Amino acid sequence: MLECKQEGGILVVQPDHVLSFKLMSVEKQLDQDGQMAQKLLECQRWLHSHARDLLDESDEILHVRYQLVYTIGLQKHLEGFPDRWTTTQQVLGLVRKHAIFLRDDHPLGLEIESGTPGSFPHTRILQTNAGQELISRIAQDIMDGLLPNFSFDQARSGLRDAIHSFISRKHNTPSDIQMVKDYSQQGPLWSGLLLLRGLFASNILLFALKERRWRVDYGLAPHRTMLAVPYRAKDMPAPKAEFGHPDVAIILTCLSYYYGGLTEEQLRTCFEILLKQDNPSLEYELWVRDCPAVPDALRTLNGINIKSWDQWQNHLRPLFAKNQAVIDFYLSRVVFPKEAKEFPSKFRGMPAPLMRPSLTQNVFQITGTSLAGSIGLGQLIAVMQANPSNSFQCEYLSDLLKSAGSLSSESSLARRTALEFLQLIVAQMLEIRVLLDVGAQMLELSNRDLVEAWLKLRPDVLAGIYFNEDDELTVLARDGSTQLLLSSPFAQQLDQCIAYLDDAHTRGTDIRFPTGFRAAVTLGPKVTKDRLTQGCMRMRKLGRGHSLMFFAPLEVDRKIRSATSKSSADPICVMDVLQWAIHETCNDIQHRASHWAQHGMDHASRYRAWSSFCEHKITAKDLSKSWLQPESKTLEDLYSPGRSRNSLALTVPEIRRRCLDLGISSLRDASLDEEQEREVIHEIERERQVERPRKVEAAKHSIHQDVRAFVKSGVIPVSSKIFRPAFATLAKTTAAFEEHHVWSQSLLVTEDFCSTIVPSSGKTDDHLRPVNWILSSNSKQNPTLVIISPWEANGLMPDIRLSKNVHLHVY
Repeated sequence: MLECKQEGGILVVQPDHVLSFKLMSVEKQLDQDGQMAQKLLECQRWLHSHARDLLDESDEILHVRYQLVYTIGLQKHLEGFPDRWTTTQQVLGLVRKHAIFLRDDHPLGLEIESGTPGSFPHTRILQTNAGQELISRIAQDIMDGLLPNFSFDQARSGLRDAIHSFISRKHNTPSDIQMVKDYSQQGPLWSGLLLLRGLFASNILLFALKERRWRVDYGLAPHRTMLAVPYRAKDMPAPKAEFGHPDVAIILTCLSYYYGGLTEEQLRTCFEILLKQDNPSLEYELWVRDCPAVPDALRTLNGINIKSWDQWQNHLRPLFAKNQAVIDFYLSRVVFPKEAKEFPSKFRGMPAPLMRPSLTQNVFQITGTSLAGSIGLGQLIAVMQANPSNSFQCEYLSDLLKSAGSLSSESSLARRTALEFLQLIVAQMLEIRVLLDVGAQMLELSNRDLVEAWLKLRPDVLAGIYFNEDDELTVLARDGSTQLLLSSPFAQQLDQCIAYLDDAHTRGTDIRFPTGFRAAVTLGPKVTKDRLTQGCMRMRKLGRGHSLMFFAPLEVDRKIRSATSKSSADPICVMDVLQWAIHETCNDIQHRASHWAQHGMDHASRYRAWSSFCEHKITAKDLSKSWLQPESKTLEDLYSPGRSRNSLALTVPEIRRRCLDLGISSLRDASLDEEQEREVIHEIERERQVERPRKVEAAKHSIHQDVRAFVKSGVIPVSSKIFRPAFATLAKTTAAFEEHHVWSQSLLVTEDFCSTIVPSSGKTDDHLRPVNWILSSNSKQNPTLVIISPWEANGLMPDIRLSKNVHLHVY
């Protein structure tokens, strides 16, 4: 760093590297690792005095959802396992029961896509009243004894009402709470009721089904964990992040497997575990109970043969890959016991330290399209945002208003498929050549499949452009061949192409579309103004040769009309779309305020403690009180009534003032959509793997008469074929050593020494005999060394003792 300072250099680092370095400095102080702690402390002080920070793409770096976690201690299971996840699975079973029927009562409130019998339908709650009705019906089912983990048959009427209120309502009377506590006696039942209260009263179930979209906001990342992880865009999991709330992680993991189904390997694992159960037939009955399509021959476990390729491919996989009971079996026996764990404590690093002003320069530089999602709220109260590009943004919005056409929205309750949507844009009077999927609506097809389907609808187009799985711009030709755009002849013939940019690549992508190109822009839930304008900016000549047309699903159409106070008969214009996007931006800022307030309070506390520690005003033990936080939380901490976890943040005057400016008088629970990145220190782990040689048949031992003659005379018989050059034994090894003639011909081996196994066509590397016993002749004219086997040495020992012509050597 001193050299970098002298040369006027720049250190290019990732934000998680900076936070990791800061957290390690604190950790070493608490561990009282003298030499290392002192060096890290001096380094931090030097950087604070001499470094100036330049932040690029601050939208993501300073987002309130971002935090880096150093976990402390040993992992342990979640409180109340395995009921912690089996109860959630049973509740989702009741969701499946009611969702389809509830859609008839709330056709605009739920979006249901039914699958095969026994599978969980793809369910999204669109209106809060429909979600509350669903929770009410499930809570009543629980009181009626339809949840296997709980039974309240013996409870009297008043107690049943108190329990129903406790699990389904956020606010309860003290008498009801005490009655429920007395009944459950603070035992396992109390933990179960707290979990149900979390799912219903704390809106975890509603949050998962309403606020999160599968493959857009969450999904699986099989290469690093079996649990669901946050997604940054369609089919793009966050590289390191995971959900910070355990029950949110559990319910989203269940939904991810329900919607995506089990892989062939996972399904095979289910059957292998099933067959090892004490009573597998009883469990298998649950699998087939809701599957009328299962043939009679397969309704009992005796008819199952997973080794039959025909039965597996044509029956078992199609029937059980998305079966909810089978998936619950896999999750409860494989996924959650291994992955659903937590650490006792943690250090947490948040974006605020990245914005610290240095002592030499009280300003820092940031670049990014907009900071509304990050420090627009004021990540540090003292830092204000400068907007040098306001005139550019206004100019671009003006171009957007002038060049964007009308909005096409859904008119029926049935949601269009991706293929139907492609047919819609092909049917437009003004030709559309570019599809900007800002709203992440094209979920049924992969990028390649969508472009291929679009080409079939446009026989006049020669090729389609899309991003492949490696995030590379690719061209799909009409003959099915693919090639990177930069090396393709179509790079100079964009006028002969169509282009599809998925959600993730509607930001930061630069394609020089020809003048006259028109783009279709999809809208979706929670599309903010910045995200919308970023997507539209892919059309670089907007207002000067490029144009747009917006497409909205029914859900977004209703939200636009609500935000602009328009009836269902009124047409929607581009100004209405922008007004809705700005409204969504305001909602997003208010939604993130709880995270921001909590982060601000934590940062202020830790900054004061760290400054005091550096000035030797407090000890390491005092420092740990501000920095070390509990990672694991009991159900009592999470869901016990009357406990507010965010009200303390409003006691900080600066935070309270900013919240009031935003119209926020109370803070919601920020833990539901909390995301965190764990910093893992990889320890060297030595693991021995023993590879044993394959099973072979041992050769039969024998002592040839020529060997006995050599022992007696010390001379090799002239016509004998029992002796061979020692290095000739390496000819059948992997080395294939054939140059044995360059070595002395006086070093020989016997046939029995060479023969360890019955001859085969394989290599003999694993079956070479070690050299231990060597016979030497006393002949001065022709001295000879003969390597013999242990069998020969043992059998020839009496003759060797009597012979005066040879000696036996142990090597």
